Amino acid sequence: MNMAKGRKTLRFSFVALLLLCLPAFAGHSYKDLRPSSKYWDRAQRSVPVNITRLSSNRKLASVGDTVYMLDARNRVIWKWSSQGPPLTDQPILDSSGIIYAIGFDLVWVALDSKTGKQKWKGTACGRAVYSQIGIYKRDVYFVVTDMEGYRESLNDKRIKDGLSLCKGNSILWETKIPAGNRIEVKANRVVAVQRRRGRTLRKLIAIPERFGAPIGRVSVLAKYD
Repeated sequence: MNMAKGRKTLRFSFVALLLLCLPAFAGHSYKDLRPSSKYWDRAQRSVPVNITRLSSNRKLASVGDTVYMLDARNRVIWKWSSQGPPLTDQPILDSSGIIYAIGFDLVWVALDSKTGKQKWKGTACGRAVYSQIGIYKRDVYFVVTDMEGYRESLNDKRIKDGLSLCKGNSILWETKIPAGNRIEVKANRVVAVQRRRGRTLRKLIAIPERFGAPIGRVSVLAKYD
């Protein structure tokens, strides 16, 4: 009888402990993450939350036009927003601790991963859209520029998209890729992937082994990389 009573007491204590812990987690759901009040598509009922785990106690989230840094319990450490233009890909983190994010309206920014402070913002203008971003090698990353706006306005389907390799604010190398291709990086090999009529076509992109002096800058206003 004593053993049975002890097991019941232990079970009750465990349930009580769970109930005590629930309020601490209830307020830190991904559902609490939202775009800014200026988000272009405010009428959208449900905006997807994209999560990248950076470490055991840090997560990077993007929702609509807003980037969040979360701790292990999903509490917001800092947030940054483009104030309207939707982000077009999940932000990335390079080996130096800088976060890069891209979006519509030619949004391309660098953020301090510790504070969320904006280090610089791209200064390009035009009809293009930055559509994809990813790490190439440690502190070198790539950005794809979708030129569909120019293909439509100029009625010229021959216009290709652009691929840029960058380090910080410096553009190291650029090339053209077929429209609508996505970039995959595996073991430092860069591949353009195209899906056509149910088939997946892959083409290796030749990247220089070494880069010379930067060929341009993402932000001509920034005085730092």
